[in-house]
This record gives sequence, structure tokens and C-alpha cells, in this order.
Amino acid sequence: MRVPNSKFCLLLAIFTLLIAQSSTGQNFTHSKTQNLIPNPSFETTNVAISRMAMEMQNFGIIKDWKSAINSPDAYHPRLEEIRFIHKSPNFLKQFGEQEPRTGEGKVGMYIAGGPYKEGVTAKLKKPLSKGKYYYFHMYVSLGEGISNSCTSSIGSYFTARVPKITTTSKYPLHVQSSKMVCNTKGWSKVCGVYRAKGTEKYISLGYFADSPKGKSVKGGSFDTAYYFIDDVLLMEMRDTKNLTSGQVCDMALDFSPIEFLVGESEAYKEIKKALDSYIQYVSIFKVKSVKIIGHADDAGSSFENEIMSGMRASNVKKYFIEKGIDESIIEVIAAGNTSPIVDKDPNLDPESNNRVEIKIE
Repeated sequence: MRVPNSKFCLLLAIFTLLIAQSSTGQNFTHSKTQNLIPNPSFETTNVAISRMAMEMQNFGIIKDWKSAINSPDAYHPRLEEIRFIHKSPNFLKQFGEQEPRTGEGKVGMYIAGGPYKEGVTAKLKKPLSKGKYYYFHMYVSLGEGISNSCTSSIGSYFTARVPKITTTSKYPLHVQSSKMVCNTKGWSKVCGVYRAKGTEKYISLGYFADSPKGKSVKGGSFDTAYYFIDDVLLMEMRDTKNLTSGQVCDMALDFSPIEFLVGESEAYKEIKKALDSYIQYVSIFKVKSVKIIGHADDAGSSFENEIMSGMRASNVKKYFIEKGIDESIIEVIAAGNTSPIVDKDPNLDPESNNRVEIKIE
């Protein structure tokens, strides 16, 4: 740490007043613990996998989810354990090679009209509350192997009871994509905000009407689109803060540590801009605690490094409070140089140890 001597006493005084010390930090778990979707990335399978009649009806492997209509497809390594009565070795391969966005599981389904539409249903961890707003997203990718078209008619549908969806159903989606999803190489986020009636206990993913909005990707008129789905999130919001659904969907949900320059502790313009994403998240969602953990490199003594890390965390806390975050939920932790990202690897930048991590629960 390179702290100018003229500032040291001032840093020490402010540090003593502001810092609340703790020996441990915790992982960012808020969006995981608050997610109302069971088995949101389709990783967990049923404990006992029974013998199945045919590979083309394999969705029963996925825990907590059921087919809403027709035969959506499960993609999971445990499929290799099943003794199918009828197995078509190339059945799943025909849809495309897209890797799961996270983990090893994903699902696939046709988005089409009439008798060819598919979907999946799950019971929420708890019913939705009347009048409350809920943030929803799922990630989708167009299956390039068999899709003739792409569509914006894909999203979520909420019901009070297990939905009875048939080939002639015409249920409108409550949240659907705002644009055509035609990406076959990566994952696109389908996102929106839903205001609950207060009776909803189930969520269904897919498309449940007759005429999806779409376009051909191979010439001609709209035909059928096959999509992979992964990483579903449904989370209660505290307040929309007059934001539009699009603004909420553009909000950052994956956060990186805030890096400081060597010897600096002030939350200058660039740092404040990075912190605004955290502050927006804490303002909108039901957050119980925010841990602000300051770190430093090992250029100075352990005592000096602890002070510098504490000043960094305290200045971040100050900015949070200025932006209206309740001080009572904020905990400041001075880690000093005890948790370096960089140790002895000469290819890594040691300045990354000069950082603040923010853990939200």
C-alpha cells in the first residue's frame, strides 16, 4: 500500500470512526435465495429415474418441472443412465449443439401454433402476493439444427392452479420477449416485470396460443422455432421506482469487484458509476444485508493495509447512504491484504488486490 504520510493520521481517525470489523465475508446469494423458481437451471433430476418408453419423451427426468403440453425435451448427462425401451441415438443432436448457459442441464421446446406448441410447468416456491411486482427472466437460444424460424412469442404464464393447456388453448403470455430471438450461437435474455393478482402458484414457460409472431430464417413464411431454455429467475421487487420494464431488464445482475488505484481510497467518478449498478439492485429488490468488504495489496504493513481497505469500504458505504440506501442493512469489513486475488502469478495484475467486494443477501 502506498499511502502518503501526510494523510495517514486523517485516514486512521476516519477509519476508527467508520469501520465495523468482521473476520469473514459471504458470497452474493441474494438472487439465488430469493428466486421463487424451483430447480431454475434444470440441474436437479429425480432421485429414481424409471425406465422410459422412448427417448423422445424424456422430460420426466427433470425434478420439480412437468410438461405443460406435448413433449418438451430434457438435456442432462443423467439421460445416459436411462434404459429407454426405444432409443433414437441422434434424436437430441438434431436440434443443435448449444451448451447449457450454466451447469449441465437445459430444456428444449418447440414454439409454434396449434397442436405443435410445447411448454413446461413448475409450482412456485410460494404463491405470489397481490399487487406486488415481480422481476422475471429466462435465457433462451434458438436451436439452429431444426428451426425454420425465430420468434418473440416466448415467455412465461402464471396460474393459480396446474394449467390445463391443450392444442387449442389461446392463453396470452404475461411476460414475453420484447424482440425476435434469433441467436443460435449464444444465450438471449427474455425478461419483464409482472404485477401479481395474488392467486398465482404456478409458472409455465413456452407459448400457449395459436399464432406466434415470428419470421423465417431460411426463407418463406413463419414455420416452427425450437428453443433451448436455461437459468429461470422470478424475484419479488421492492419498488419499481418509476422504471420501465426495459430499464429493469437492462439492470446488472452479475457484479464484479470494484477496483481502486494503488494508494487510493476515494470513490471517484468511475467508481461511483460502477457502484450505481449495485445501488439500483439494492433499491429495487428486497435486500436484507449488504456487506462491503475492502481489500488492499501488501505494499505496506498489515496495519496500514487494514486501514486502507477499511477506508475504501467506508467511502463506498458513504456513497450508498448518499443514494438513499438504509444504513442499518450495511456492514463494513476491512480485510486488509488477507484475501488477495493475486498471489505469485507474474501474469496477473497485482492492482486487482486493491478492491472492494459487495456481497448482497
